[in-house]
Amino acid sequence: MAGRFDGKVAIVTGAGRGMGRAVASRFGSEGARVVVAEVNAAHGEEVAEQIRAAGGEACAVQVDVSRSDDVHRLFAAAVESYRAVDIVVNNAGIAVGRALVDYTEEDWDRQMGVNVKGVFFCCQEAARLMIPRRQGKIVNFASTSAFVSSSRPEVAYDTSKGAVRQMTVSIAAELAPHGINVNAVAPGTTATEMTRTSLASEEGVAWQLARIPMGRVGQPDDIASVVLFLCSPEAGYITGHTLVADGGWLLY
Repeated sequence: MAGRFDGKVAIVTGAGRGMGRAVASRFGSEGARVVVAEVNAAHGEEVAEQIRAAGGEACAVQVDVSRSDDVHRLFAAAVESYRAVDIVVNNAGIAVGRALVDYTEEDWDRQMGVNVKGVFFCCQEAARLMIPRRQGKIVNFASTSAFVSSSRPEVAYDTSKGAVRQMTVSIAAELAPHGINVNAVAPGTTATEMTRTSLASEEGVAWQLARIPMGRVGQPDDIASVVLFLCSPEAGYITGHTLVADGGWLLY
């Protein structure tokens, strides 16, 4: 049976764990050739090998998305391996949680470097490859924190995700005339390494579930399904949109 993404080349950043891993694996299972972009080389190769073992095609590239030279090297490696880039999923992100009064300039630069500069650099490189071909799909990872406070001392994280949401709008407007769709996904609480601490206790889980009308924490594959939809032909008339997948968190 043909996959939805047969013949497509997809770069997924931060694909070594959590939601990025789920996205990369799903692309691999649906026919895409996957470039697993990951700052941790061992994690990246593990995911690429998993895709290959399941019959898919993948390679791993170690990259720090906060560095423009690393991002340029990532896209060059993708073109060298597969000759084109059709899909870019900007999942790589970190959360540097500090109280406002304790935040340092180094904390701020690290948070913005990965979550904002990284998305910008990847969109920029993607545009350079996609504009001449007049096609392409870009999906950025925002968060429910792009709409409301995290309810924890994470002002810089919330700001970074708000920036991703607006960046998606602005880049979508610029690239739409070139046939390129640019959207974002805004996950709610999802069971990943990043949320392990907040979900480690019964009290933490209870607090989360009290805010989620659907009564469960999201799973990485829930988010992967949204990402693949936004990269599919079915979403061809959608651009500049941030699709929230939060079990109803923002309803309250």
